[in-house]
Amino acid sequence: MTRFQQTSSSVFSIWMGLLVALVSPAPCAHAALNRDQLEHVGATSTLGSQLLLQVPLANEQDQTRPLREWLQTTPAVWINADYTCATLCGPLLSIVSNALADTGLRPGLDFRLVVLGLDPKDTAGDARAMKAKQVTTRGEVADHATFLRGTPSAVNALLAAFGIRTSYDSQRDQFAHPIAAFVVTPDGRISRSLSGLAIDPDSLRLALVEAGRGHIGSWSDQIHLLCYGFDPATGVYTLAIWRVLAGALVITTAALIVLVALLIRRGGVSPKLG
Repeated sequence: MTRFQQTSSSVFSIWMGLLVALVSPAPCAHAALNRDQLEHVGATSTLGSQLLLQVPLANEQDQTRPLREWLQTTPAVWINADYTCATLCGPLLSIVSNALADTGLRPGLDFRLVVLGLDPKDTAGDARAMKAKQVTTRGEVADHATFLRGTPSAVNALLAAFGIRTSYDSQRDQFAHPIAAFVVTPDGRISRSLSGLAIDPDSLRLALVEAGRGHIGSWSDQIHLLCYGFDPATGVYTLAIWRVLAGALVITTAALIVLVALLIRRGGVSPKLG
């Protein structure tokens, strides 16, 4: 089976799981919310915003460290999730973790997966359970996935930095919130917001390479970034013809300069003018 077939098969399986989650009779996180509460749920673009790196957060093993230590020195894909969610949080994690496994990048060296629990009441056990159930076992993605928890003030501060607005359903003890994934630079800045329902390995790879500021990825990735533009409306990278033309112009100009230099060295062209 080719890599394309494997990827297509895994994506199909994930989307089938997502479809089941959407149509299953499990209680919806916003079933008991009124109209005003539902209208409050949303997201505002905060690209470039700096996360509070000194905020103390505990991982799924109940170890507490400042956020900067959890981010370490690699770009991170960040998801805000309710660890006891019965609807879309689980399928979103499956989609993202499988897409990460298909990027060709190295977990721990080129990226990390960071998940923040929306509900401060969720326990380390809840975080471990969601991680074990939803994060792919392919590659080493799970080994470099960290599920964080914090105090209400810490969680609210981080959600505000991401521009996320949630509503709490006290009857169901769940949060209604936007479905999205973010890419965070090693120094804790939000570089990209990716639609949770339109995530693919290629877009994830380009977003991580971009967030890594040239420290990860290959020369061909840099060429792709020259030719592709990020579309905030869809949350994916798309071919931008003006970028292709600009890139072609740069390459053509460089080739002409090299050609002229070679001719000069061989004596085929006089360097003197007039």
